[in-house]
Amino acid sequence: MNSHINGNIYQILGIEDCDLLLMIGTNPKYEAPVINSRILKATRKNNLKVAVIGTPNDLTYEYMHLGSSTDILKDIASGKHPFA
Repeated sequence: MNSHINGNIYQILGIEDCDLLLMIGTNPKYEAPVINSRILKATRKNNLKVAVIGTPNDLTYEYMHLGSSTDILKDIASGKHPFA
């Protein structure tokens, strides 16, 4: 997945091509509704799996809530978390 700034618009490219998306401390339904709709589309068309670290939210699609602690990132990086 690539990202770049185009004028005043920050674009995230490749959501449609991902097979797994890990979101940390964000709620794209409110913070980036266009990106959230692209994620929804990818979950339906490409079977994108979404995992979230942070507060659980209604994102309009299914996701794995891994927890809310930042220690989860450390556990994933070290291979100790089941998600790793």
